Amino acid sequence: MTRWTGATVAAALGLEAPAPAPAPAPTFRAVSTDTRSLAGGDLFVALVGERFDGHDYLDAARQAGAAGAVVRRGTAPLAGVVLFEVDDTLHALGRLARARRRDVAGPVVAITGTNGKTATKELVARALGTRWRVHATRANLNNEVGVPLTILSAPDDAEALVVEAGASVRGEIARLRNIIEPTVAMITNVSAGHLAGFGDETDVLTEKLALVARVPLAIVGTTPPTLGARARETAGRVVCAGLDAPADLRPDRWGLDGAGRVEVRFRNVPLHVPLAGRHQAENVMLALALADALALDLPPVAAALASVDLPSGRWEVSETRGRTVINDAYNANPASLLAALETVHAIRSDRPLVILVGSMLELGAATAAAHARCADAIVALDPALVGAVGEFVAALAPSRTRLDARLVTAADAAALGRAVAPRIPDRAIVLLKGSRGTRMERALPYLLPSGEVPCSTTS
Repeated sequence: MTRWTGATVAAALGLEAPAPAPAPAPTFRAVSTDTRSLAGGDLFVALVGERFDGHDYLDAARQAGAAGAVVRRGTAPLAGVVLFEVDDTLHALGRLARARRRDVAGPVVAITGTNGKTATKELVARALGTRWRVHATRANLNNEVGVPLTILSAPDDAEALVVEAGASVRGEIARLRNIIEPTVAMITNVSAGHLAGFGDETDVLTEKLALVARVPLAIVGTTPPTLGARARETAGRVVCAGLDAPADLRPDRWGLDGAGRVEVRFRNVPLHVPLAGRHQAENVMLALALADALALDLPPVAAALASVDLPSGRWEVSETRGRTVINDAYNANPASLLAALETVHAIRSDRPLVILVGSMLELGAATAAAHARCADAIVALDPALVGAVGEFVAALAPSRTRLDARLVTAADAAALGRAVAPRIPDRAIVLLKGSRGTRMERALPYLLPSGEVPCSTTS
């Protein structure tokens, strides 16, 4: 792997030499952007954000043991610390990550999409792990800071990378692609999401497609139906994977078990994956398409996918007091909310359904229409109880007569949890869904006994 010396850092940054050039030549243990976790011998990158400036923490970095720092041009010398002066420290962080990425000889997979990035990332990492030592994105490190930090944190023995790439503004995906230099680019799907930063779904599609430009292999889903054709305009080889047309790679058959979990037969190999819903079956097919393209042995891949799990807030299922509580409150947009509604409807049988929803954020001019469409879908399921905060209060108002006492509104998720908890019917299935900013999980303490933990994570 890259050994971070003064020379290799300067080369990665396109500099002739650090300033001032020390003797003996420095060696850096790791790259850090946070003085709180920085260790002795690290190279500190002084990032600049809307509400912070890493240059204000240079002395703290020195006191924590930083041996070097990447700083903007004109920064005053710092005793005992080698400075690498650049025009843009964020761009410099990406260049350092790209140098580290080039140490990885195996597959480097970049994943984007409106929904399903994290689930697909976990599935792909499990599949690749049957042949290579894999390093993958953790938490939500998928932006222009998180992607470089993901790559830079890869251990010395990493043989393959799986990197999420998110975007909230135009041009971000192309910049991330240039850092990741993927051998495989995956687009899960494209629908309304982050519209405030793009304008409309056409702009979102254009942004996501930037990931596959000039990439040897692209694997894409079927939403929208034109996704495969558009990817073929710029990528090398394209595989469109899904459950039905227009996918060119499909399962022998697929279905959901009684708990809504995915069952797939592919190339005559059965898979039972502990993720719930049709949308997760589509994500499974993306991972299987990669395994197929890389000629991985499918039975070990099937076994690996059978043990996949997801981070907190993504379809966490708790069985409590005769009810099923599903915490899918990590995030929401119209497509992911409709998919969640479809899944709970598939598994509800004759059980009462309780739906607690919060605003879907960053939809720009489409906000009212998107919430109205999802509100109609909620009402169509004839739920026993509906709880709403934020934008859904207004979106569900036209249905108040139809829902009558079944509609409960509140100022925030915690207040909603308090209000609905005594009214939840026996045997109910309770779904929590909303954008991250609404923090719908704050309703959970009122729905679950104190100290209870989810019994499974299935989406």
